[in-house]
Amino acid sequence: MNEYIKLIFGLKSSIINVCMLNEAQKAHARKISIIEGGMATVWGAFTGGFGGNSYLVGFFLWLGATPFMMSIYGALIPLASVLQPFSLMLARTFTSKKRFILLMAVLARPAFLTLGLVALIDSGVKIWIALLLFFFFQIVTSSAGPAWQAWMSDLVDQNTKGRYFGLRNLVTGLISVPSTLLAGYVLDLFGGGLWAFFAIFTIGSIFGALDVYALSVQDEDPTQKGNMINPHVLIEVLKLKGDYRKFLISYMFITFTGAILGPYTTVMMINDFHYSYATIGLLVVVSSISAALTQPLWGRWGDRYGHFRMLKIVAVLRAALALGWALAIPSILYMIPFQVFIGVVATAGLGLMSFNTLLTVAPSFGKTEAFSLYSSLVNFASFFGNIIAGLLVLILASVQMNFLFWTFNDYRVIFLISFVLRIGAAYYIIHLHLDKAK
Repeated sequence: MNEYIKLIFGLKSSIINVCMLNEAQKAHARKISIIEGGMATVWGAFTGGFGGNSYLVGFFLWLGATPFMMSIYGALIPLASVLQPFSLMLARTFTSKKRFILLMAVLARPAFLTLGLVALIDSGVKIWIALLLFFFFQIVTSSAGPAWQAWMSDLVDQNTKGRYFGLRNLVTGLISVPSTLLAGYVLDLFGGGLWAFFAIFTIGSIFGALDVYALSVQDEDPTQKGNMINPHVLIEVLKLKGDYRKFLISYMFITFTGAILGPYTTVMMINDFHYSYATIGLLVVVSSISAALTQPLWGRWGDRYGHFRMLKIVAVLRAALALGWALAIPSILYMIPFQVFIGVVATAGLGLMSFNTLLTVAPSFGKTEAFSLYSSLVNFASFFGNIIAGLLVLILASVQMNFLFWTFNDYRVIFLISFVLRIGAAYYIIHLHLDKAK
């Protein structure tokens, strides 16, 4: 009997080994992922599909959105991720992460072009229609996030995740440079009106289709298949005590303090500084280049000193960013170095260190559920922060205080509030201890 059991388990083990991707196949999948990331980056630069961008803010302002409507725009982005677990529960029939991600990509990437068509509606309701359509794209995009993270965790070794994602982010960051500049140039070339936005959405949608193709040829480990999300496992993950919960709470606090800014940094550059889209694109590129060049450095530092330890340093530096916005002046001599600092700290440091810390503290079971819960709750903090920002704009609408070189209006006062809260978040995370993230 024992020999029979050994034979059965031996056959099962052999079948699993045959099905598993070998290292060469995983390396191929990682290379494809870098190419796919490049296509997705172009799509995001032209459409703002990844949580919005300066050009998409300009689109809604051109449609006639008020400052409070812009806070709704900012709040819809994280709200889409708050709803993520519910959308993933509907996808439990999918036994393949790849198939689920492909469907979400098809619904979001090429279809983004329809947002530009909303401008043809001759009614004030078109702004709300555009917001709802944008909300839908954010839901399907964010729904693929946890599945993609779990897919990549199957392909990337824990000991090299810092180097790999540092390289991947370097490539995508470099690709974003000409993409962002070209999108701004197209907007200015066509006068920033209907045809301008329709043109950039069309270009973005074409690269979105190419992104879908790249995803379709990326390998998936067959042994890692399973229901996309299990509500029972989700509840068990929520009950977990220890590093995962402590990091989740701390990062929610960090996210909330950042979301208080809302979309008003871009609104200030467009309405108060009167920047052209080409100028805004240049500033975005400066930030992207800075982030891209420092991604590998952050990755190496994280692998050497610990990703969570480096995240504590980022939290301190990040507080200064809000103060920098509060004291910002229209001069390019100020904004360019400031954008360099933003790229190094907020884009490269915060993103990479938080993501790799999450990979470290995530439970060994229910990874997809853990990633989904993390994304949902962190984005709820962002949603709440954006709503607070919108209320502050209404409360502070009449504020006009002159001090030295600056006129402190509602936007700048909000930036100062964010600065104070970020100091509190930095203090909290500095004193937080995680056993798995030494």
